[in-house]
Amino acid sequence: MTAELTEAAIAVLRANDRGSHTVPTAASPAAAQRNWDSGLAAIGLAQFDEDRAWTEIETLLSGQKPDGMVPHILVHRGDAGDVPDGGPALTHPPVATTATRHLFERFGVRRSRPRLRGLAPKLLAWHRWFAAARDPEGTGLAAIIDPEESAMAGSPAWGAAPAPFRVADIGFNAMLQRANRDLRFLLDMVDDRAGMAEVDRIISTTRAALEACWVRADGAYHSRDAGSGRPIGRPGIGGLLPLYADPALATRHPALPARLEHWLGRAAVAVPSVEPGQPEFDPGRPWRGAVSLPVNWMLYDGIKRAGRHDLAARIRRDSMAVAARSGFREYFDPITGEGLGGTDASSTAAMVLLFAGLED
Repeated sequence: MTAELTEAAIAVLRANDRGSHTVPTAASPAAAQRNWDSGLAAIGLAQFDEDRAWTEIETLLSGQKPDGMVPHILVHRGDAGDVPDGGPALTHPPVATTATRHLFERFGVRRSRPRLRGLAPKLLAWHRWFAAARDPEGTGLAAIIDPEESAMAGSPAWGAAPAPFRVADIGFNAMLQRANRDLRFLLDMVDDRAGMAEVDRIISTTRAALEACWVRADGAYHSRDAGSGRPIGRPGIGGLLPLYADPALATRHPALPARLEHWLGRAAVAVPSVEPGQPEFDPGRPWRGAVSLPVNWMLYDGIKRAGRHDLAARIRRDSMAVAARSGFREYFDPITGEGLGGTDASSTAAMVLLFAGLED
């Protein structure tokens, strides 16, 4: 199954390749490069095309704004088609930073450092923008200004967010903190000591801020309203993602891996995006219950590094099996395994290729 599945995943990424960027799904406008999907696609491309993987990240960062922000959608060749335009400038979690580290470690110092020297300053500028524009008070948590920025726009948590929308989303900040750690590694590889010191300060402040979001009664982390600091709704799968940022949290808070294990025990396919049995749980809707393979990989990575190889193996096996059964869909029903959302999703194909090269 693995050989056939990986061949099919490679075919999806090649079909969605538009030369210098990858579109999210088979039906996506040819000019559209979506920030979140592009970072994930680079990880998948790295499994079979080194140069193209680097180009994916370079193309994404070519759209960086003067203040350092990287938009959530880039439109190439001056042909917007039906790509959303206008409105506030939005971004996504910097998965591209983590993808850059993946490429560097996969291809080694000699081959990677020349590409990294061009990318590292841009990645640092993006992370500086998060701190300056989205956390001007220096709380340690970056705010999102639209649910789309979380990459989990359908989450039931957003219904509890007061207006104006400005949320210190726990999932977003967990991904940002992981990317901060990856950025520090990359800056070390290009000998940027000043940048490393700057990122060290960000990591330290964010570590403390994330810890303040722990809710013992729920065994998870909660998002906060960035204005009032009050917790927002039920956390959904984002409340588990601090494991991805820091696997040591599994030891500090044993209830966190226990909660993940409880979720897995109530689903046929790992990992539901909302706890089964909760009123908000809807297995057929993205981020209200449906499974996302990119988030599966993040939880796999965190829980495996925390030493829970049993849970990691379950996540990996389920991810591979559901894609083999239902195709490269954007999402999957955690009860039936039915594919949901767009077809031939680049992010799903990329995660299949990544999982295929990992061991339980």
